[in-house]
Amino acid sequence: MNQIKQMFELQQQLNDNTNGKIWTEGATKDGRHISWLRCIYMEAAEAIDSFNWKHWKDIEGQPDLDNAKVELVDIWHFIMSEAIHFGDTQFAEAYEDMVPEKDINPELMIEILEKIVAAAAGAEVDKSQNALYEITGLFFKALATMSMDVPELYTRYVVKNQLNTFRQDHGYKDGSYIKIWDAVEDNVIAFNIMDEHPDFTPEQLYKKLEEEYKLVS
Repeated sequence: MNQIKQMFELQQQLNDNTNGKIWTEGATKDGRHISWLRCIYMEAAEAIDSFNWKHWKDIEGQPDLDNAKVELVDIWHFIMSEAIHFGDTQFAEAYEDMVPEKDINPELMIEILEKIVAAAAGAEVDKSQNALYEITGLFFKALATMSMDVPELYTRYVVKNQLNTFRQDHGYKDGSYIKIWDAVEDNVIAFNIMDEHPDFTPEQLYKKLEEEYKLVS
């Protein structure tokens, strides 16, 4: 199974567990309206802030490339969710063998992210639009511009996916979940585990998170 297909399956499971299977109809099990498009353009705007675009502040500051990658993974969560909601997931598999650029171009990244914001916001306002395919194409262009390939996206996604699942299973909604593990945030722990065990399956990562959490909870 290719990695894009695996990510779609993991996203389906996460959304089913978090929102109830009714989420594909556009609402959570609690009756809250879901807007994946709004999620996409809000995350894309946050990704823009990873780059030093303000002409009046931190003029010599460097872009936060690691945070930009984090935001891209968040965008990917919501693109997949919108695709599942829309009823077409296979089209994204065409990007499986995408070739990343060697050098990161911050100005081009901002331009691509602004196009994602515009496409997602426009489709949210005008329900007759279908911006899914345009947004997905722009997303993978952004990925390539950030020198990220699908295997890196997969690794980063699996970490975030399993951590989100783990949080939900351990009291995140009712506030009992402990996010700081011995003075280190849980997402740092999760990425460190994958760095040490790059061949871990999602299930193995989850099991390791449980082992680590028992030491602090």
